[in-house]
Amino acid sequence: MNTQPIPLDRLRAHPANSNVMPEQLVAKLADHIERTDRYPPLIVRPVEVRDEELTPDTDTDTYQILDGHHRAKALRHLGRLHAECVIWQADDREALVLLATLNRLQGQDDPRKRAELVGSLAGQFNLNSLAELLPERKDQLKKLLEIKDRPPTPRPPQPIDQMPIAVHFFLLPAQKKHLDKVLNTYGGTKEEALMTLLRQNTD
Repeated sequence: MNTQPIPLDRLRAHPANSNVMPEQLVAKLADHIERTDRYPPLIVRPVEVRDEELTPDTDTDTYQILDGHHRAKALRHLGRLHAECVIWQADDREALVLLATLNRLQGQDDPRKRAELVGSLAGQFNLNSLAELLPERKDQLKKLLEIKDRPPTPRPPQPIDQMPIAVHFFLLPAQKKHLDKVLNTYGGTKEEALMTLLRQNTD
């Protein structure tokens, strides 16, 4: 994979980027880059600058970020002038697909394996240092270390018809707020409250 340094002032965030990172994590990312001078290269595509964006000192070699918005932000926080990038050719439609997948196609940590990894690091760093280096807060790291030292609890086998099923649906913010308000009146978990509501409407 060939990378090349591109001036940060030639990089534009994609306006449809939906991946948002809290500022405290951006700060940790910046600290990591400053300490190690290492980061995955950004993925960008060449784009044309619109006439209304042109200024006398505008460079026509402009690129749009497909993956690496937070790395670019961290680099700017550090006062860096360039970012290591991989240039991909992509039209507008393909750019949207890449934007929707590159930031979302990722695995999830297995809690016990994450706990073992944190435990290995805890032998070399104190918790305060780890909390500065890792995404987790100090209290979250403590809980992970407790998991590492606790043997897994075996679960009895469940019949197929009693196993939980993930249900996904989408609501507008106002609808979500109303649903939460109704469910809170029933108490218990949201799942229990929702089932109580359903039973009342089907009995």
